[in-house]
Amino acid sequence: MCSSSAFHFIFSVTFIVFFFGGLCKASRHVNVDIINDIGPNLQLGVYCKSKDEDFGAHYLAPHQHWGFQAKLNFWETTLYFCHFQWKNGSQSKWFDIFDANRDYRIGICQDNPCVWSIRPKGPCRLLKGKEKCFPWNPPAI
Repeated sequence: MCSSSAFHFIFSVTFIVFFFGGLCKASRHVNVDIINDIGPNLQLGVYCKSKDEDFGAHYLAPHQHWGFQAKLNFWETTLYFCHFQWKNGSQSKWFDIFDANRDYRIGICQDNPCVWSIRPKGPCRLLKGKEKCFPWNPPAI
């Protein structure tokens, strides 16, 4: 009987450690910052969301920035996407502004914010004085 109690105790402690450890991991977040570098005198409309969150519309003057905290899910598959418009809506583009597979799992935005410079040819991620530019998402069919 004693060994059965010891097993249950060890099992319970192990379960609690994994359960609460998983909750702590699931509550992690990444700061995302978006900068309007579309061009001089051009306002940038930004509308960002994920499957679970909607940040609404924001309008950025040249070189102004706006940001949010991306909440990582337990599986680290979090995706936030943004719709960008400029030139009175004649230019309209989409981009996955935070993709945990691209931006988090390989260590890019784990200890640093994901800072994006939004440009006409596509968004560029800025990190420690370096930049990596990406193409816009293809238009939806």
